[in-house]
Amino acid sequence: MELTEIATIVTKSRKTNKYTQSKLAEYSGTSINTIKKIESGFLDEVGIKKVESVLDILALELSIRPKGRPLTLDELNEKS
Repeated sequence: MELTEIATIVTKSRKTNKYTQSKLAEYSGTSINTIKKIESGFLDEVGIKKVESVLDILALELSIRPKGRPLTLDELNEKS
């Protein structure tokens, strides 16, 4: 997954949950600047713990899988 995909998913989920960037920052214990960086794809400038805090509020999680592995059926269904 590319950083831009994470940014898009976080932004979409925040809007689906009807959170402003300010409220998401408050709920996740981060700054609004952190939320803006995550939603802009600048995750390399944000610590993983902060990203996890934001994802937790949005009921999302990161997963790591071997590079080049074919997508699972669940992963394919999520993309559609």
